Amino acid sequence: MIQLGLRRAAQLFRNNPQPWKAVHVAGTNGKGTVCTYLSALLHAGGVRTGRFTSPSIIDRWDCITINEKPVAESVFREVEAQVLERNKAQDLKATEFEILTATAFDIFTRENVEVGVVEVGMGGRDDATNVLKSKCLTIITRMGLDHQGFLGNTIEEITKVKCGIFRQGVPVLYSSNNEAEVVEVIKAEAAAVGAGPVKTYEKMPSFRQRNYKAFVKASMARAEQKMSIIIAYRALCYLESEFPQMIPATLGVKSAGPEQVVYSNAILNTQIPGRQQYIDIGPIVGKRIEVMLDGAHNPQAASYLHEVVRYEMRDFNYGPITWVMANTKGKDLPGFLEPLVRSYDSVATVEFGPVDGMPWIEPASSEAIAHAVHELHPDVPVKTFGKDIPGAINWAINQKAATSRVVICGSLYLKFHVMKAASKSDAMRHKSPEEFKIEDKAECKVIPERVDDWWKSFGEKSLELVKKEKSKALERSDQHFRTVSNSQVEQRSSLELEYAAATKPSGFDPDRDVHRDNDMVIVF
Repeated sequence: MIQLGLRRAAQLFRNNPQPWKAVHVAGTNGKGTVCTYLSALLHAGGVRTGRFTSPSIIDRWDCITINEKPVAESVFREVEAQVLERNKAQDLKATEFEILTATAFDIFTRENVEVGVVEVGMGGRDDATNVLKSKCLTIITRMGLDHQGFLGNTIEEITKVKCGIFRQGVPVLYSSNNEAEVVEVIKAEAAAVGAGPVKTYEKMPSFRQRNYKAFVKASMARAEQKMSIIIAYRALCYLESEFPQMIPATLGVKSAGPEQVVYSNAILNTQIPGRQQYIDIGPIVGKRIEVMLDGAHNPQAASYLHEVVRYEMRDFNYGPITWVMANTKGKDLPGFLEPLVRSYDSVATVEFGPVDGMPWIEPASSEAIAHAVHELHPDVPVKTFGKDIPGAINWAINQKAATSRVVICGSLYLKFHVMKAASKSDAMRHKSPEEFKIEDKAECKVIPERVDDWWKSFGEKSLELVKKEKSKALERSDQHFRTVSNSQVEQRSSLELEYAAATKPSGFDPDRDVHRDNDMVIVF
């Protein structure tokens, strides 16, 4: 079972001088995303950066990165062996996560990083990562109910435990979408230990770079991603004083300078594996099929996923969703399912296998999940598959109609299982506003020079045109990102079009406002 407490981790870390500074990130949702964006920004700014997040994705060592690259397996195994030897010599009986944490921190020291961006494993106060000796910033992301059996039964109790990462004189940054009672606890806990200042921010960083503007427009429905970018960039701005060699973070500066390109590109190029990610599961099912994969596993994360699914799938009549779902034993299954499953959907329930390094984690039984679905929607088709994840995915694909979608979610461990299986080919990819892959292998790229003109002239008429032609397009193709030909909208990216049409003035004229290239129009 899980053994919270710092004694063993502190002993393993005792002889590490930690010459690097740490940014410590806790919270219920979004903390891994914040770590990923922040480490990418720091690296782009010229700071030698380490990142430690958990759990791992495919290999045990890929949760430790140096300058945005997973640590070499040989380095990981060498340092891990040294940590294991200390554990044995001192008879510490450390947990696997404590061993992994000590290994990550020793690698940071060995690799001469200047800053380590560290995600809390679970909780905060008693988490192994809280042995850090030198913190320069602590961050609390969105709070919610999770791990109640270990952390507390109310959001206030859980927040107090997570605020255990605070240190005297160390600034605190928290997500602005936290509830008022959470903010009260954060401020009280910071005051109790003399941490601060305590800050939050709500506005996205504003760069003049055109492809960054497009990225922001395309991410507006993904609230968690948006908030993670805000926190990460605000953290970067604060850390500028800690690392004077860093390229200045020019938040709010209207002139387009090279530093804007550096940081906007870092955000644009950062990929968050398994967060509303479209992947090809061909290696699992034997044919090229694209599904959405997400690690949502609690009611709050399910609400985030619901918004994305609604915005990218349901609002454009893609048809019912076929869900492949797992969850962890003891989780709030009704609270997780309610935002996601509709009466006309289908559900396959599965169980993830043993979790490397965390033997106390157990899956909810597929029967329990199925029962919770039927309690919510008695007539929804549900099939249980136990630990047969490939079988569940194949069933979901066969249930899928021409215009419906498959979404796999409910557990980080299910997510990582699918990603590992899909990684046998170049299957995993992130769609971006800059490049859309077309079924026939043709590629189209956004033409940056025309983006501003395009947005200025894009209006409500375009949305009407999309809706009119959408049903025709769906009969011909099952793609998400679309092209247009001969001034007629045949297939388009629903997310970008809906956002633009809802926010830009009317007056769209395809003959005037669309850029043509060999009878092909390229559109956000």
